[in-house]
Amino acid sequence: MDVESVIQSELEALRSINGVDNSFLSQRDGYPITSAGLWLSSDEIFGIAAAASAINAVARRLHSSLNYVLVEGDQSKFLVVAFPKNDDYFLSLTTRTNVNLGVILQSLQKSTEKIYPHLLNAGELPPLRSYSNKQEASIMDRFQAQEKPIHSPSPSIRSSSLVLTESLVTKLRALLADFTNLMDGAQPTFISLNGGYPIAQNNHLNPATSGMSAFTFALYDTCRKVAWITKKAAIQQVTIDLDSQHHFIYNTGTGIFSTTLQKGNCRLGYLRLLIPTYTSRIEETLQEASQAKEKPHLMQPMNRFLTGFFSSFQTQTLPG
Repeated sequence: MDVESVIQSELEALRSINGVDNSFLSQRDGYPITSAGLWLSSDEIFGIAAAASAINAVARRLHSSLNYVLVEGDQSKFLVVAFPKNDDYFLSLTTRTNVNLGVILQSLQKSTEKIYPHLLNAGELPPLRSYSNKQEASIMDRFQAQEKPIHSPSPSIRSSSLVLTESLVTKLRALLADFTNLMDGAQPTFISLNGGYPIAQNNHLNPATSGMSAFTFALYDTCRKVAWITKKAAIQQVTIDLDSQHHFIYNTGTGIFSTTLQKGNCRLGYLRLLIPTYTSRIEETLQEASQAKEKPHLMQPMNRFLTGFFSSFQTQTLPG
């Protein structure tokens, strides 16, 4: 049996699991190799493969060791599964919302173990479909691609205007502290506004948290856009499985809640019930901030400086 036949057989086995709609193997750049499932059109294969490639690329920038990324939405789930020590290919699945994730993850582990040795000896696998130069030019024309960049403002993500008073920041910090105390080893844990700006941190000048926050939001935002483009669905959470950790990203309305936990500290099912209780309270607090009318106060050191500066200026008399 040749390589493509082995891969196709495993994809069909994954597709046969109750609740799985599609399964496919793709190259790192988003070209699908082979697939199994129900597709609305042949072009949908390429759309979902490209979407999975985007998620895979951002997740690998965030974490060097990656097992899978699970994107959970209100209408479907989306899985991107990495191969150990080989980032040239990845598996992806689209499923319904009420699937048994335990069965799927066990089956995926067996499938990747069977497919991986064949990928090592396969060399370059041909993509599912290729295009002539004329067809490529037609596709690029439809996207209005240009060699030179278009100098126009790019769309930005808008968020609610928040007034984070001292009492609200204290409440958010208490929620973070309560969670990290309850879940020993939950580091880093942070809240980010849209755009990746961390808030309510005990150490505002921690560059590691700021960088982690920006990349984490970038991954969540990529998943959000992918879910909307492919399924017109909103996402609720993203789970990243690493060698020794789980990274959870949850929507909080005007931003995200992110935490990384060591495996073995707690059951995954319990965490999936526990974390939403905190994200709900965080979301309620952020809604209070968006409805607050109080103007934010200047930081105390700057306030003292300005007060002293203007006081000394007013006491001076002009010459003459």
